[in-house]
Amino acid sequence: MPNWPPPDPRHLATRHRPFRAAYVFAIVLPLLLIALLAAPLGIALALRSAGQTATGGSRTGPTDGQPGVGDPYYPDAGSSGYDATKYQIAVDWDPVTETMTATTTISARALQPLSSFYFDLALQTDQVSVNGKDAAFEKRGFADVRVVPAEPIPADSDFDVVVHYSGAPGKITRGDVRAWWRSGGEWVVAGEPESAAWWFPSDDHPSDPALMDISVRVPTGLQVVSVGRLESKDTGQEAAFDTWHWVSRQPMATYLAFVAIGKYQLVEGVADQRPFVYAVSMQLSAADRAKALGQLEKSVTTVRVLEQMFGPYPFSELGGVVPANRFWFSGLETQTRPVYDPDSILNDRYAPILIAHELTHMWFGDNVTLRQWNDIFDNEAYASWAQWGFTERTGGDRANVALNRTYERTKNDAAFWQITMIDPGRSQLFTTVYTRGPMALQALRNLIGDKAFFSLARDWGQHPGSRSLEDWMAAAQTETTIDLGPFFQAWIFAPVAPARTAENGFRD
Repeated sequence: MPNWPPPDPRHLATRHRPFRAAYVFAIVLPLLLIALLAAPLGIALALRSAGQTATGGSRTGPTDGQPGVGDPYYPDAGSSGYDATKYQIAVDWDPVTETMTATTTISARALQPLSSFYFDLALQTDQVSVNGKDAAFEKRGFADVRVVPAEPIPADSDFDVVVHYSGAPGKITRGDVRAWWRSGGEWVVAGEPESAAWWFPSDDHPSDPALMDISVRVPTGLQVVSVGRLESKDTGQEAAFDTWHWVSRQPMATYLAFVAIGKYQLVEGVADQRPFVYAVSMQLSAADRAKALGQLEKSVTTVRVLEQMFGPYPFSELGGVVPANRFWFSGLETQTRPVYDPDSILNDRYAPILIAHELTHMWFGDNVTLRQWNDIFDNEAYASWAQWGFTERTGGDRANVALNRTYERTKNDAAFWQITMIDPGRSQLFTTVYTRGPMALQALRNLIGDKAFFSLARDWGQHPGSRSLEDWMAAAQTETTIDLGPFFQAWIFAPVAPARTAENGFRD
């Protein structure tokens, strides 16, 4: 097995890092133009920008961190005042009572002096210590846990938070949202945008990616599948229990971590100098397991096609998992190892483009995370366009054919176009972007040409960090001398269908 290098420490402090210094010069004029164009529609870019910086306090004395990082759609998501760098998660799962007892160590750096701070956890918090000393804590609301350390934490200092907790994650719901799935003797925790709070404490917002070290103890005979590299199938010395250990080599957003527990058929190996693990539930029939594994094994060749468009695959591992559960999603871009709905992966026509979609997220959504949830275009537009790009590069219709066909189908649907890309709204976060997003990208490709379009995609997807839709628009403008302000007005801001013109990127 290849000897992978340690994670690059430069990747651990990317929460508020600008994409590159050139953007300082590229952002101002394009966004001023966009703001002027958007003004008649009542779009306030200042409101989006205000929510993109974590709430801070005075650096002259201890201050209180706040619950939430200012996300307009999920105001209580995440926690201000610190930057998480690593989660070391140890879970003991009891399949009889369907409960867990667990300990997570959060390694973090203070962004301000902290007399208190928050983490997100829906399970019961039993004990908290900060830098080895017991800390007071109090749960507020669904998942906000306020911690008061024995001693204030100085700004720019590293600190560790050890959280002991327990509970039955399958009993936790938030309205109609659940993240813990059960099918017979099989359990999966996965979901977007909410899932982490069901099983580990965290700064639960995609603007703060961190490393993951995950250990899960289960009775012998059960398998545990998670993210990153499988370090060991049993780190303990117990005859009746196995402790599975998974480690991510690169930081990830909290919702991109998952755990699947049950009886799985595992296939392991190395391809293109990259270790892979594929897992399919033993609850599927032997014929369906073989078919699902056959689809998952296409991940290697799919990545090769995607690399032609987006540059080198950004992670050290590859894989996929097919539980028995029927999810509300077809696939989820859990980092290095997407989770697939079994009905979707067994669909011969749909599976190849679904795999292309989820693996494209490794660049767009995983390596580059959202600044706020209303930046969802950055993730889903590229992953959805990649279905067209993958089809084009594997002998199917050209992406421009898909653009024209999709536009003709939707151009008279006023309700569809009212959902903008700059502010789709929380209730429409995962709807229109899958269609309007790829249309906008293909139109941009037509307008600026392949060289600039793929240069933008590679430059964006190859640099880890948390960035916004405004950052992406500014990056696009650096790739061309064409004024993209009117184009963005039509495709990103306007609540009506773009006119079918060359200036809006339409080609026959």
